[in-house]
Amino acid sequence: MRRIAIMAASGRELAPARAALGNIRDGRLHAFRHEVGETGAVEVHLIETGIGPEAAYPAARAALDVLAVDAVVSTGYAGALGSAGLGGLILGTEVRNWTKGNPHTRFRSDPALLAIARDAADLTKTAWSQGSLVTVENVVWRATEKQALGTVSGTIAVDMESAAIAQAAGERGVPFLLVRAVSDRVDEDLPMDFNLWFTPWGRVQGAVQILLHPSILRSLLRMKRHVEQGSQNLARFFKAFFVVLDEGRLPADALTVTTMGAH
Repeated sequence: MRRIAIMAASGRELAPARAALGNIRDGRLHAFRHEVGETGAVEVHLIETGIGPEAAYPAARAALDVLAVDAVVSTGYAGALGSAGLGGLILGTEVRNWTKGNPHTRFRSDPALLAIARDAADLTKTAWSQGSLVTVENVVWRATEKQALGTVSGTIAVDMESAAIAQAAGERGVPFLLVRAVSDRVDEDLPMDFNLWFTPWGRVQGAVQILLHPSILRSLLRMKRHVEQGSQNLARFFKAFFVVLDEGRLPADALTVTTMGAH
């Protein structure tokens, strides 16, 4: 049986993969939520890492210290830095670490996994694109900031966990794949500065902003609909992804022949 670990910042971001599984068992892996499900001949481990690279890296390391898996998939939502539309699937050919600790380090997706992902994305009949992504430490919420980041990094989307997960996978010699859905376009501001919610006093400030400016709440509800669209597309993707794996379109050892590394 093939074993795959799928990692995301939150339970909400893991929900699309969870929807494609049966016989799900809930548990803990150290301090992290850990669910195990099956689909055909594939055993899937769902790991909730927490938000940002500082949370994702130790979570991924801890999981891979315990779990013997054939592949690691980073999933969830991403902000577009190029032309990708809302809800569109992003298949990462590589992810660039744009954080202070390891600036500009690159981690490539495993070619065999990427080929499976392309087949699965085609089966979903939804819009998808592939290219480089970048991982940052803070939410990039202004359109001008997203446009500048896309230009300087040469990437098509941004997230906050994938490079940390890829680094942990590379240190263990485990093939890596990145699949995300677009939650916001490159030409639009987010409803507010979500970085406020990462500190206790910031949460108070964020709540006050919403109370004083009802338009923020309307924008948040609109963004929620966009995120739900992305979740639906990711759910279709994972259903197809598991089918492609289960059908054995690649040799049984394909996931361990070429491993991802830093460049």
